[in-house]
Amino acid sequence: MRSSRDATVWQLVSLGALTALLVLPAPAAAQSADELAKQTQNPVSSLISVPLQGNWDFGLGDRDATATLLNFQPVMPFAVTPSTNLILRVIMPVTSQPGPEGTRVGGLGDIVATAFFSPARAGRIIWGVGPVVLLPAATDNALGSEKFGVGPSFVTLTQPGKWTLGLLFNQIWSTSGADDRSDVSTMSLQPFANYNLGRGLSAGASLEASANWEADETWTAPLLFTVSKVALLGKRPVNFSVAAGPTLASPDDGASWRFRLSATFLFPR
Repeated sequence: MRSSRDATVWQLVSLGALTALLVLPAPAAAQSADELAKQTQNPVSSLISVPLQGNWDFGLGDRDATATLLNFQPVMPFAVTPSTNLILRVIMPVTSQPGPEGTRVGGLGDIVATAFFSPARAGRIIWGVGPVVLLPAATDNALGSEKFGVGPSFVTLTQPGKWTLGLLFNQIWSTSGADDRSDVSTMSLQPFANYNLGRGLSAGASLEASANWEADETWTAPLLFTVSKVALLGKRPVNFSVAAGPTLASPDDGASWRFRLSATFLFPR
């Protein structure tokens, strides 16, 4: 388990090192960087992106332990008809978290895939709606539900001027799986706001609230404040971001705050 955790930490430290080497884009590229920054803030934009997101949750349990989570979450848009796009979003988590008696549990968690149907021509209000699917892919029982689940998902946002304001929602219910495991009924609710400062630089905040309706202590809700920057890594545009904030609600043994580093590789059309 330790080698898995060390590999994850090494990957995340590498992301931080890349961030430190950023160079501001030339003035001629500033407009393009600003446009890409706004597209990265739109979950249903027609932009192919491959985010690598590292999270650290601090203050877990009686030992104030730390959990690490690396999310690989590609976003792939497809033109279904001339007026409708399909945006496929997949989240594949690799985690290392405290286990019993000072041990650690690590590996792949359950995969969540969402398919948003969204108008090809965005109006003042941008939106997408579609199904979300839970796939029981965890490599350890402690990291997953052993349940297959489905439910609805939607996103709505607006981008007036330099602002992006929006809301993501999904609800998953288990439909099949191991009989000796608890049913799944979880909701995710994520309001977010970003302000674009120019030259691909932006600042924002998001509340990543999730509810487990089958648990006694229902809510987990980290509030994250984010700074991000679109820059070139060679010839490839990449959105680098750093975020941190307190956990406003959590179970008694839950984390007290979260820190995040991420790099999103962008593939403009």
